Amino acid sequence: MKKILFILNDCMRRFSYERTASLYRAIRDMGEPASLYIIRTDGHSEFAPEHNRGEYNIFHLPDYREFDGIILDINSVFNGDSASYSAGVLHAVQAAAASDRPVISMANGIEDFCYVGIDNYAAMGSVIHHLHQARGLTDFWFAMGPKDNFEGRQRAKALADYCREHRLPCEDHRFHYDSFTVDGGISAFDRLRQRHAGKLPQAVICGNDRIAMGVCHAAEQAGLAIPRDFMVTGFDNDDISASLSPSITSIDQLGWNMGAACVNTLQRVWRGEPLPERVLTPTELVPRESTGEAASDRCRSGKPIGEYISQTFGAADFGYRLSALQYQLPGCQSIEEICIALIRCLSALNIKGMRMILDSTLFDNGRVIQIHDRSGRMRDIAEGMLTNGYPDTMETVFSLRTSLYSAEGENYLFAPLHFMEYTVGYLCIRDCLDLMAIQGVSEIVNALSVALRNFFARRNLSYINQVLSGVSMKDDLTGLYNRLGYHDLAYPLFRKTCTSGGKMGILFIDMDRLKYINDTFGHAQGDLAIRSTANAIRRSLPKDGIPVRYGGDEFLILAPVGEEADVRRWIDAIAAALPPEAAALGAPGDFGFSAGYLLTDPTLDKSLDEYVTEADARMYRDKRAKKQLRGE
Repeated sequence: MKKILFILNDCMRRFSYERTASLYRAIRDMGEPASLYIIRTDGHSEFAPEHNRGEYNIFHLPDYREFDGIILDINSVFNGDSASYSAGVLHAVQAAAASDRPVISMANGIEDFCYVGIDNYAAMGSVIHHLHQARGLTDFWFAMGPKDNFEGRQRAKALADYCREHRLPCEDHRFHYDSFTVDGGISAFDRLRQRHAGKLPQAVICGNDRIAMGVCHAAEQAGLAIPRDFMVTGFDNDDISASLSPSITSIDQLGWNMGAACVNTLQRVWRGEPLPERVLTPTELVPRESTGEAASDRCRSGKPIGEYISQTFGAADFGYRLSALQYQLPGCQSIEEICIALIRCLSALNIKGMRMILDSTLFDNGRVIQIHDRSGRMRDIAEGMLTNGYPDTMETVFSLRTSLYSAEGENYLFAPLHFMEYTVGYLCIRDCLDLMAIQGVSEIVNALSVALRNFFARRNLSYINQVLSGVSMKDDLTGLYNRLGYHDLAYPLFRKTCTSGGKMGILFIDMDRLKYINDTFGHAQGDLAIRSTANAIRRSLPKDGIPVRYGGDEFLILAPVGEEADVRRWIDAIAAALPPEAAALGAPGDFGFSAGYLLTDPTLDKSLDEYVTEADARMYRDKRAKKQLRGE
């Protein structure tokens, strides 16, 4: 089976979904088993550098040599002549180059990699040619994106070359370079207008649609009208370009072609053909109202109608579900509860599996207390965590469907979880296209990261308060673990056992006739009965078992097991040890216990809390049966 690695810096770009979906569609239809692995980030030049560092760190996650082909879509964050990059971005380029695998750079010219994408120079040339030849314009301003961006440079060069060739004015003061954002367009229009003392051009040619939107907005705020006072063009044909008033003339990248071009190129290499330097995909000029053409509903050619409908209506439904998720997350008391809330939010999407992998040191409360005692201050939960690469302490803390990585012909999205620059872990989603179509990945990952940060902060603070108030993980009366110890030890053991494919025995015990002992002999004797039961449990468990005093006379026992008979042996051993333990403490001997047990199944999507609840219910059935036999 072929494995293709797709390194994607999404930046909430609409055509990121088109490229991903078309890539997966081409892989699915290429006639041999293959899977797509998407390493997706959401870094942006407008974000804090610490956030971007945390996002791009996930580029260290894959072993690039394990894949049959590598596709990089990092045009927004990597340019060959730039001197400074986040370590993660630079690692992606260097690791791809060193992998000895065919590497495609989508939409970005990176030395030694095959370029697959549009001819930006020719496409932007068609924009100014249309304005000059078809509309008769000769006076332009140029609102461009960043100077060091590959696509931006090509587009700016096309404009300058066309103007020089046709003897049109193109002095430097007519160009303004900023970000590919709406704010960049607003800034560009204001600065250009200041430079020219308010004298307007016949048209403003913009580096992309978002810049064009900003220019249109700034013009409207200044009391100007498009196209009456001047014309505006964009580039990329965002969905919103056709729905604005006026609708914006743009270049459609026909992004649904790019995936097929990448897969076709990889197949040629796999057949033994040489890797080409460039593979160009078509574009199309889409004239609209902003340049005086009639209104057009032309937008995103090539998109299947089913995908458009599910994307439009799915986004609205997802918005409601996301609001509910953000309301529920602060109240979650465990990682399992956080993930279950997340699954409910995603239930309407076609997601076939999910895993959350976290740095297990986040669960190490003892380390926090040790540093607190030594330094006299509370330790930040992110302190000491990695900012470059992933530690050996990564652990699967939640898994929905264990066959997550084994299916052929699927796509898998890996999204980073981080506290700013600090590595926390990552989320893996099988079949992510619905989520990408409604641009929901960022919202989910951001909500999840905030929830994790708050959860571990609350957890550490609770642990610190417990220790400072003199309360330990052990129950004072019995010496067994209390609820705090249960949460610290049982959940990690459960995750570890499930991840390894093993089983864990869960035994719930409730003492019989404790009320009778308290009422007849007094509570001091009742405490001796409780201690006797605890001693019998401790004596009868395997070394790796976790005995917990769950409530007043309730006990919970957890340990890895091989078969159901192991748990039956625990029950028999506890029953045999109870009378001598009671005699040793001088406790009344007229008591016993009821028990309910079960074994976990690593193939089921059940949480530890669900297993404990079921064992508790089975224990109560046992207790009721005993009472019926006694005639109570």
